[in-house]
Amino acid sequence: MALRPFFLFGVDDMQSREIRSFTGIRALALWGVILYHLYPHIIRGGYLGVVIFFVLSGYLLMAQHLTSTKDDPLQKFKKQYIKLTPPLLLVVTVTLVFAALFFRDDFHDVLYSGAAAILGVNNWQQIFRGLSYFDLHGKFLPFTHFWALSAQIQFYFIWAILRKCFGNHREKFALSLAVTGILSLFLMTGMKPFMDDATRIYYGTDTRFFSFTIGALAGMIGCQGSFNKSQKRKSNLVSLLIALMLLCFLLFKEGSFLYYGGMLFFTLAMSLLLLITARDDNRAAKMLDNPLLRYFGTRSYELYLWQYPVMLVFRQLFSHSEFSYHTVVLLQMPVLFALGEGTYRLFRSQSKKKTVRLSLAVFLLVGILGGIIIPTPKENEMERARLEAIAAQKREAERKKIEAENAELSEPIREINEKWPELALSARDLKTLETKKGLMIGDSITEMTAVTIENLLPNFKIDGKKNRQMVQAKDILTSYDLSSLGADAPIVIQLGTNSDFKQKVLNQLLDACGDHPVYLMTTVIPDPWEASVNDKFKEEAKTRDNVHIIDWYKIAKEHEDLFVKDHTHPKGLGMDLFAQTIAKHMLSQKKEGKKQAPKSKKPHGFKALFQRKSDESTPDNEQS
Repeated sequence: MALRPFFLFGVDDMQSREIRSFTGIRALALWGVILYHLYPHIIRGGYLGVVIFFVLSGYLLMAQHLTSTKDDPLQKFKKQYIKLTPPLLLVVTVTLVFAALFFRDDFHDVLYSGAAAILGVNNWQQIFRGLSYFDLHGKFLPFTHFWALSAQIQFYFIWAILRKCFGNHREKFALSLAVTGILSLFLMTGMKPFMDDATRIYYGTDTRFFSFTIGALAGMIGCQGSFNKSQKRKSNLVSLLIALMLLCFLLFKEGSFLYYGGMLFFTLAMSLLLLITARDDNRAAKMLDNPLLRYFGTRSYELYLWQYPVMLVFRQLFSHSEFSYHTVVLLQMPVLFALGEGTYRLFRSQSKKKTVRLSLAVFLLVGILGGIIIPTPKENEMERARLEAIAAQKREAERKKIEAENAELSEPIREINEKWPELALSARDLKTLETKKGLMIGDSITEMTAVTIENLLPNFKIDGKKNRQMVQAKDILTSYDLSSLGADAPIVIQLGTNSDFKQKVLNQLLDACGDHPVYLMTTVIPDPWEASVNDKFKEEAKTRDNVHIIDWYKIAKEHEDLFVKDHTHPKGLGMDLFAQTIAKHMLSQKKEGKKQAPKSKKPHGFKALFQRKSDESTPDNEQS
C-alpha cells in the first residue's frame, strides 16, 4: 500500500511511497506460523508470528488514518471486513464439502467453527468450547487458526469505535489507544495466576489488543526516508540484535513467561523493527525487500487460510502410511502453494463477485443439508459410549469366564492369536499372568485401555491420565513403593503421545527405575514427534540392559482400523491387541542388569529433521 511518512501527531509532505520491507516481514511471520503448525516441537515459538500480524495491522491502520482522516471509520471497517471475507468463505466452503464427504463425524464442528470464522467470532467460539491452541493433538479442527483472523476483525471494529469518538483529536485518540492497550496488558497478566489453562488469555480479544495498539502507536512515530551515516550504522546494529532476539523467540515454547512480559517484550521489539525497516536506507530494509519474501508476503493471507486445513487433511490421509512425517510435509507443500496462488489470482480477477456468490451458495447448501442429514456429534458420542459400555461388560464377562474355566480363550484373544501369532497367548499363559505384579505409567491411551489390561494383568498397577507427559513420569514413579511389587517387577512406560521430550528427562526416569526391568512402549501418532520419541526409546534400549521395547508402532502403525478417528487411541480389537502386546512381553520378561555403556550421539539440526523413520527392529530394540 502507498503511505506517506508521518511523525508524532503530524504528517510530512514528502511524496508517498510503499513500505516494501513490511511485505517481507509479513512473509517471515507467515512462515513462523506455518512451521510452528508443522513442527511445534522444533519451531516452538512460531505462534508469535501472529503477534507480528497484529503489530503490522495496527501500524498500517494508523498510517492510513494519518494520511486520510476524513473517511467514515465504520464504513472503513465495513470495507475491511468485506475485503477479508471472500477468500475466507471459499476456504470454509471447500473444507466443509470435504468434511461432509470424508469426515462426517466432524462435520458439525467444522460447520460451526467455519460459520463463527465468517462472522468474525471464531476466537470466542473456541474459548467457550475450551479448545486450546497448544493442545489439539489428534483432532480434526481445520479452522483453529482462524482465531487470529477473528481477533483482528474485532480489533478493526474497536479501532473504528475509537476513531469515531476521538479521531478528530489526535492527542485524545493516541491516549485512548494507550489506555486500552494498558488495560489489555493488565488483563492478560492479571488473569494468568487464576487460570491453569491459558486458552482464555491466548484467544481473548481483550487480552491480545495491546499488540495491536502498540503497533498503532508505533505507526504514529514512524517515518520513511534516509538516515545519516551515524543513524544508518545504529539502525543496522539494532536490526541485527532484534533479528537475533526474534530468532530466540521463535524457538521459545509457550509458557507462563509469555504472559508475564514475554509477549509485551516481543511486541515492543517488533514495533521497533517496523520503525527501523520503514526507513528504506538501511541494510535490514533492503534484506527484507527481496523477490522470494515479496512473493510469500503478497500471498500471506491466502496461504495462511489454506495451510492448517491442508495440513490436517494430509495427516489424516497418510497417518498410517509408510511415508515419514517429513515426506508428508513435502507432499503437501505443492498443494498449499497451488491453492494459495489460485485463491490469490481468483480474487483479483473480474470473476471475483461470481466466486463469492457461488461460495456463499455452496456454503449455505452444504451447511443446511449437512446439518439435517448428518447425525450430530452428540448422537454419535452417545452411541459410541453405549457401544463401549457394552464392550466393557463383555470383556468383564469374558475375564470371569476365563477365571472360572481356566481353559477357554476369549474371542479377542483367539482372533489376535490367529492374526498375530507372535503375540499368541494360551490358557496356561493367562494363568501365569494372573500372578504377575508390575506398574504401568501412561497417558490417555493407558487410561482408556486400563480395564482391558487388567483383564490380562489383574495384579498390575495401572496409572494412566489424559494429557500426561514424560516430564511428569518421574514424580509419578517415585510416589509408588516399588519394593512392595518385588525386585524384578516390570515397569511399563507408555508416554510420548502428547509431546516430545528431552533425552535427559527420559534418562532421569530410567535412573529412578533402578534395576527394575523397564519396557518403553513405542508410540503411534500422526504428529511430527512420533519418530523422535521412538528413536529416544531405541537409544536407551541400546545402552541399558534392563530397558526393553514394546513395539506398538511396528505392530499397529499400518492398521488404521485399530484406531479411532484421531489415529492414536485404539478401539475395539485395537484395545485388546494393545493389552495383549503388553502381556506377551511380560511373559518373556528377564531381569537384567544395567549396562554402563556410553550413549550414542543423536543426530541433530537438519539431519535429525529429515531423518526417515525406520520400520526395522529387533524384539528388545525397536523403533519407528
